[in-house]
Order: sequence, then structure tokens, then C-alpha cells
Amino acid sequence: MKAVYIAEPGGPEKLIFGDRPDPEAGAGEVVVRVRATAVNHADLAIRAGRSATGALPRILGLDVAGEVARLGPGVTGWKEGDRVVVENRVKCGTCSPCVLGRDEYCERQKRLGGELDGGHAQYCKVPAANLQSIPEGMGFEEASTFPLAGHTAWHCLVERVQLQPWEDVLIQAVGSGVGSFGLLMAKGIGARAIVTAGSDWKLARAKELGADEVINYTTTPKFSQRVKELTDGRGVDVVFDCVGAPVWDESCASLKPGGRLVITGTTGGSQIPFNLSVLQGRPLTLMGSGARSRRSFAAMMHMARYGALHGVVGKTFDLAETAKAHEVMAGRDFFGKLVLRVP
Repeated sequence: MKAVYIAEPGGPEKLIFGDRPDPEAGAGEVVVRVRATAVNHADLAIRAGRSATGALPRILGLDVAGEVARLGPGVTGWKEGDRVVVENRVKCGTCSPCVLGRDEYCERQKRLGGELDGGHAQYCKVPAANLQSIPEGMGFEEASTFPLAGHTAWHCLVERVQLQPWEDVLIQAVGSGVGSFGLLMAKGIGARAIVTAGSDWKLARAKELGADEVINYTTTPKFSQRVKELTDGRGVDVVFDCVGAPVWDESCASLKPGGRLVITGTTGGSQIPFNLSVLQGRPLTLMGSGARSRRSFAAMMHMARYGALHGVVGKTFDLAETAKAHEVMAGRDFFGKLVLRVP
């Protein structure tokens, strides 16, 4: 089969488009004929050697959407040709967290496209337990945006901060895959969404998708002042951050007393000095996103089927153009998700 893989870490030039052995489904597994697979910042980290992969060579690709091609022994409930999207994390099912129904804390979980071969290939082997049906009317390219970016946003806004319809939420970097999903989910819940981005064209796109208020954090670096103006001096109930260090102080300053901040990415940097009196005096709740569960992935896909949740495809590339997609991802001049079409 054709696949994109790395044999050693490095820049985009280390991505190899070539032949790899076809996978075989074991007990409880299926082989998916991949039709579309998205690109994430995590792919760039894995390629560069900043994130563990285990033994090389490794097929990249954390997002998988396609059709069931082959069923392994013991698999029920699925048939060849079913259109499916795949939850990225493979859980062991036997450690204490898994047995207790908290598989998001599985002690031996691995990532498709990280420690296991992933979706940048014509075929990918996955546990049948990780499958969800693609909603009718949704194409493979859109479906491929859900597993990592969509599930991350769902986990943060629904599972972690439990965003409510009457609340105000500040969504950082709305043009990113996670940020764009955060906007759509916040509006689906009924919350008021104030969003940031570094360029006006991204903010205009966010308005088209339902953003209530927009802030350019390049021209307005002290954006907390604008947030206070938009909330009659109160601040927002929730901040959803996938940027990190450059916006941290302003994010905290944007919160009302008792507000919650959830961070799920540090693409802008991870090291900050922090004034602990900010927590003591207001008080605030700061939380990380952590891993995600099969339960929450199923809940998100239920909303995609019955609640009109959709993904935002920014640009598409052929699988052979993965290196170009990595360069575009690094440049950040896009809105939504970068998707690879698999031949």
C-alpha cells in the first residue's frame, strides 16, 4: 500500500511517500480503507522527533476516516463497506482506569500515527471499539477533522469546563482546527462566543461561522480590556486556550471571578512566570485537557449525527503532498483543518 512515513526524525524532507506492508486485522480489530486523513501540529512534532513514536519506520496520521475493508476475528456490529471515523487513542482495556470505565486515563494507551502506525496510508489497522459511523451526508474529508481537533474541543468544553448555554466563552486562535471546533460547539451549546485570531480575514470567517464578537490579538495585545468592555466589566466565564504562553496573562485577566480556563495546546510556547495571587484573590479554576475517552468520542459523534455539528476543512492536499501540508501547517495561513486525500 502507499503511505507517508518517517524512517528518521527531521524536517518535512524526511517524509517518505512510498510502499509499506498492508496491515492485517487481529482479534477485535478491523482494517480501514482510509479515504481522508487530517494534519495536526502533533504530526509535525512526531516528524521532528519531539514526540515519541517507538520503533521506526512509522506511518504518520492521527486522524482516520474511511471504510471498513476487513474484519478481524470476533468483530461484530460492523460490516465491510461501513463508513467510519476512528478515535485516535488505542486503550489496553485491562488496566485499573480502563476497568473502572475511565479509559481516558489508560496506563498503556497509544496513539495511531504516534506509537502505532496511523492514517497517512491507504489502509490502517484499528480496534473495532474505536469506530464510529460517519453521519449521512458528511464526506470523508470533513469526517477526518473530528478525531483529534474535534474530540479535543469536545473534551475541553463539554467534559472539563462543562460550558453552559448562558455563559460567555473566550476562544483563542479560532482559526486553528481546535479553535474552529470550539466555536461551533460553543454556539451549538448556546453560549456567547468571543473569539481571537491574529488576522482580520480569520476573524471574518469566524463571524460567518457564528462568532458573536471578535478580537485581533495582534493589533490588540491587551485583549482582556476589550473582553471586559464586551462583558460590561465582568469578564468571561470560560477561556478555551490552545496557544499557551503568549496569551496566558491576558487569558487569566479576561476571566470573571470564579471563571474557568482550560488549556489544550502550547503551540505559542509553554514556559511562563505566574503570579499565584491571581488564583487566590479571584478565585479561578485552571485545568488541563489531558486524554480523551471513547465515551466522549461517541457523544461528540452523536451530536454530529443529530445536532448538526460539522468540521471546517481549510485546505486539502493529495497524500503525496504531505510535506507541503506540513509547511502550510507551520505557516498557519489557513482556517480550520488541513486534510489529505488518500488515493
